[in-house]
Amino acid sequence: MTDTLFPFLIAALILFPIALGIYFSIEKQKILTSCKLPDSRELKNIYGTTVTDKGPLNWNLEFNTFDVLINDNSIFLFVKAYGFIPKRITNLLFSRSDVSHTKKPTLLREYKINHDSIQFIYYPRHLMNRSRKVTLQKLRPDEISMLEKVLNGKSRRSYDL
Repeated sequence: MTDTLFPFLIAALILFPIALGIYFSIEKQKILTSCKLPDSRELKNIYGTTVTDKGPLNWNLEFNTFDVLINDNSIFLFVKAYGFIPKRITNLLFSRSDVSHTKKPTLLREYKINHDSIQFIYYPRHLMNRSRKVTLQKLRPDEISMLEKVLNGKSRRSYDL
């Protein structure tokens, strides 16, 4: 019994990430065709981390690469694992008053801007009052100023002392 089950398990472990990558690639193309505006801006291959707070003394850290689509009312984060496998799509909405050109948005609660990084803090629905912090690192000064201009006055900015 285990001799016949083992090859199927190995095949499933190989094929599942491939199928997941194909699914999120198709979803990314759908979002780019339906939600991208003429004045949208894109950032490709941005390094960053995702920290998920799952409770006291329980958190998860992921190192990822991001593609970012910036609209006037939201930011799409296309998370890629290992630098090339599409893993997850997050839509951070600045305000619930304008939900046009979004897909399954999550409200951006606050952000922090440093000299070469920016951190987004939001609360996904499936985590029940637990936060997720996405930090985009190694950004150029023009990318920082563009994000700061888009975010100015749209969400709560937190300052480091």
